[in-house]
Amino acid sequence: MPPHHRVTSPSAVAVAPVRSICTQILWSSVIMADLVDETAVQELLPFLSLSARGDVKEKALDYILGLSGSVNGRKFLKENDEYLQRLLDLTKDSNPRICADAFLVLVNLSAESLISEKLLEYNFSEPFLSYTLNPASEHAEKAAMILSNVTRTERGCREILNVAKRNEDCSLNKIVDVLCLESYNPHCKLDYLAMFISNLTQLQEFRDFILNKDLCVLQRLLPFTTYNASLIKRRGVVGALKNCCFETASHEWLLSETVDILPYLLLPLAGPEEFPEDDMEKLPPDLQYLDDTKEREPDADIRKMLLDALLQLCTTKHGREVMREQNIYIILRELFSWEIDAEAKKACSHVIQVLIGDEPEPNMQDLKQVHIPEHVKFDEEVS
Repeated sequence: MPPHHRVTSPSAVAVAPVRSICTQILWSSVIMADLVDETAVQELLPFLSLSARGDVKEKALDYILGLSGSVNGRKFLKENDEYLQRLLDLTKDSNPRICADAFLVLVNLSAESLISEKLLEYNFSEPFLSYTLNPASEHAEKAAMILSNVTRTERGCREILNVAKRNEDCSLNKIVDVLCLESYNPHCKLDYLAMFISNLTQLQEFRDFILNKDLCVLQRLLPFTTYNASLIKRRGVVGALKNCCFETASHEWLLSETVDILPYLLLPLAGPEEFPEDDMEKLPPDLQYLDDTKEREPDADIRKMLLDALLQLCTTKHGREVMREQNIYIILRELFSWEIDAEAKKACSHVIQVLIGDEPEPNMQDLKQVHIPEHVKFDEEVS
């Protein structure tokens, strides 16, 4: 058995600058963003203000946007955090372009862990979360990206959880509601809320919220494992489900008819293969007689997360029994033959190892503590 994986969060979100305009015309002493003329950049600071003249403010921010897209530029801004408050202020600017660029700079900066930690000191979590959940917000998706970046750490997650507890308009239920509503905001999609939610599942309290049997939160997320309209939303939801599968006390409920999580985890991994009738009839109904045009999840990271979720469900005896009864081995066998990504292939073999191995002794039912002998290990020659 591979070592127990800790609950994890998705990687940082970063975007390239929308424009790479060099502002040499106005700021003749600035040559290119990568060089970071510190004196010239310091001269821009007074113009990064809500009260500054619009055209000058726009050009100053345009340069800072380019700066945030370079390693040296982010390093400079990280070491001069007086710019952070100015940028946070400019997200409230009445000029839509300035507001958009301020958000984009903060997306790039918040991808740096040290900067995202500094941002938390400015108490921006509540206003940004409120802005994200407001259907009239034109840049809500960018705000969601920033929240996704700052919640990569436990500290960031706890900040958001505290906001959700004290502000009813930012409650956990509201966050899930907004994610699940397709046309909530007419100005933008909110796919990055899924990454944000996935990050929050680092916390036990948030996993408990998703796994609350009376709230049906998890059941609302399940259909997004095959949501073709957005890779980001699929990835975030699958990450959240994977983290929730670490809660072994919930395994029986997850595998019950009330939730029936297995088909949602397996359908993205299934291909168009035909199976003998006896094998086919043992599969969950949603996995039987799939169309010959059925395609597997194209993203290797998502496939690996789905397999990691299945592996966690295998750690309990009940989970292993259900998976064997529903014959999921044949889906995984075909996936293993098809898989070309090394990490996903390894994850697939780990699940198969558990399913084809003998059941452990009664006092060793928790497979997180069991080492699988070499003679039952699955390899590429198994068919």
